[in-house]
Amino acid sequence: MMMICSNGKTALEAASEWMDAAARCDLPTLAAGMAESCKRYGEPIWMVMDKPAYIAGYAQYLISFSDYELDIVNTMASGSTVVFEMIESATFSKPYPLPDGRIIQPSGQRYTDRVCTWMEVGADGLITEIRAYIPSTRGAMMAEAIAAMG
Repeated sequence: MMMICSNGKTALEAASEWMDAAARCDLPTLAAGMAESCKRYGEPIWMVMDKPAYIAGYAQYLISFSDYELDIVNTMASGSTVVFEMIESATFSKPYPLPDGRIIQPSGQRYTDRVCTWMEVGADGLITEIRAYIPSTRGAMMAEAIAAMG
C-alpha cells in the first residue's frame, strides 16, 4: 500500500526527491529532507551517523572525491520504505581528513560501484533512516591509502 505523507507526497516521491538532490550534490536540500533525528547506518565500515555528522561527512566526501556521479537504476517502494539501486562513481582527487586528525592523501584513482540505499520516510515526508550498502571498491581505496600512511 502506498503511504501518503502529511505533505501530500508519497514516500516514494519524498525519497526520490531526496535522492535526486544527492545526485545533484545539493547538500542544503539533503539536509532539509532529513528529520532532525535521522540516522544513517552504513558502510564502508558499518557505523551509525546522526544528521549533522552525515551532512558534514558528505560535504567532505564531495570535496575529496571530485566528478561525483550518481545514477539511479532501480527503485522499489513499499509503505514507508524506499530502496534505490544506483551506480556511483568519483575520483579521489583531494586530501581527506579523518576524525583523528590524520589526512589521507589522494590517489587520483577513480571508482565505479553499484550501491544500494534503503530509506524510511516519516509520516511528515522527511527521511528518518538511511541504510547505505556500499561495495568494497571505495572502502578498499581508502584502506590502502590509510595503510600507506604507516
